[in-house]
Amino acid sequence: MFTEEQNELVESAAEMLYGLIHARYILTSKGMAAMHEKYKNYDFGRCPRVYCCGQPCLPVGQADIPRSSTVKIYCPKCEDIYYPRSKYQGNIDGAYFGTTFPHLFLMTYSHVKPQKPNQSYSQRVFGFKIHKP
Repeated sequence: MFTEEQNELVESAAEMLYGLIHARYILTSKGMAAMHEKYKNYDFGRCPRVYCCGQPCLPVGQADIPRSSTVKIYCPKCEDIYYPRSKYQGNIDGAYFGTTFPHLFLMTYSHVKPQKPNQSYSQRVFGFKIHKP
């Protein structure tokens, strides 16, 4: 019925549509509840920063426009983003999670928002702190 080229085009469009619907769904109360379970199970990974002590992370897109960047993980403790360790996660479009999700999630589930780390790494040479001009 369809040519191979048309099939690929339809599959690509369907994948993008599903991803953009997913971005809207996770902002609903049911979607937030499902993502909360995944967050509690560390499904999105842990923060690679030492002073965050294995803090669970949340997925975030750097743009809401499809095909502009891949998904990253956001650490609510140090408030920074990192590349996911999983190659599978690293290939997912960031627009499928959007820029809003982690911040709305932490506003909705404020009890899971961690305190900022009380320690930070300071550069030292022979025990002396390095001061940058």
